Amino acid sequence: MEEYKRFTVSLPQDLYDKFEEFRDKLGISRSDAIRKAMHLFMIQEENISVVSENVVGCITIMMAHEHVTLNHEHSHEHLDDTHHDHDYSSRSIYANVQQTDEILKNDIQHHFHEIIISTMHVHLEYKKCLEIIAVSGPYKDVKKLKDSLQRLKSVFSTGFFIIDKEIP
Repeated sequence: MEEYKRFTVSLPQDLYDKFEEFRDKLGISRSDAIRKAMHLFMIQEENISVVSENVVGCITIMMAHEHVTLNHEHSHEHLDDTHHDHDYSSRSIYANVQQTDEILKNDIQHHFHEIIISTMHVHLEYKKCLEIIAVSGPYKDVKKLKDSLQRLKSVFSTGFFIIDKEIP
């Protein structure tokens, strides 16, 4: 008989709710759904590793975005997710995890400037952004860039599509 291991997973409430709704529609157990997701993740990573050393493709990251509150007297006026005025003068401010991750994301990308062809930052919602990073270069460097970005706490999901640059 196959031995099973039990572990705990912590999720934000909204992700848990969406997962439960999706899982219920499929009619599968929570354990089976997580097993399938884990297998899919590992298969994607294994398939990538058989690609040649010279690759081209894109890395996508979906990130949480927390806005800076600079005008304290107006800090609660803009809960409707509309444009608002700030004094954008340079100065030291407290940064939360999402803001720190944005700084780290930019720094990571600067360290990989030799393989990044282009980036596009898309504001999906008031508190959610999508970054699309076009890459070209050695597989090991592209993978290292993806892994570095994936470790940021405010990243909810990462996409990774690469192909052999030498394909005729």
